Amino acid sequence: MQAPEQGQVIAQLSFAEAGRSYDAYGRPVAIPAWRKLELSAYGEYGLADWLTLIGEPSWFNFHVSPPKYVLPPQPARTIDRLGATMAGARVLLYEWGDNVLSVQAVGRYSAGGPDALNYVEMGRRLQADLRVLYGRSIELMGMPGYVDVQAAFRTDGPFGDQARVDMTIALKPFEQTTLMLQSFTAVTPGPLGARFAMSQKAQASVLFDVTDTLAVQLGALVALRGVNCGAERGLVSGAWWRF
Repeated sequence: MQAPEQGQVIAQLSFAEAGRSYDAYGRPVAIPAWRKLELSAYGEYGLADWLTLIGEPSWFNFHVSPPKYVLPPQPARTIDRLGATMAGARVLLYEWGDNVLSVQAVGRYSAGGPDALNYVEMGRRLQADLRVLYGRSIELMGMPGYVDVQAAFRTDGPFGDQARVDMTIALKPFEQTTLMLQSFTAVTPGPLGARFAMSQKAQASVLFDVTDTLAVQLGALVALRGVNCGAERGLVSGAWWRF
């Protein structure tokens, strides 16, 4: 939770690419290579001790190479669009010791129109995302840090409603440096080989405090496994501003 009248903005520029995809049975198969550049600005603001407002606009550029061995030859495709725009709130449920439990509800809207749905993990232009969040301060091998676990239900993904689990562990080996390891998992229930879909990605980042209010981030993202999703890998950069 953000303290009243305090908040943060996380501006991120990410690059991802893939030349393979996981098919309906989880097998990696070759696909026309694609790459995606995405810019987002995630913001949080504390309206009260128990209420934090959140929002995020985004933009993306997507380029896919022409398929090989197809007649007649097809051209490469490039699309520039506004991405998913998110807005909502987080409400504190309970706080005890080094632990905090909260709930969050947001709406996601495809600001780039119906043509952008396939590129922002949406099946319809409007989604709802409801989640429970648990956080805890920790100390590991003398390094302070925290653990964040989020369990969510999201409507209208590419293959239907999704169950999602996002996890973060962060440690500070030095006063100005934070190491973060994150995982992002999304599952759409259904029969394997049909509408079942699963995506699991891992991201490792380094966050360096430039000043008391500004930090910069650099990290890497990779798909670990999946079903009906891309086997992507990429880089993440960002600037975190606390106010």
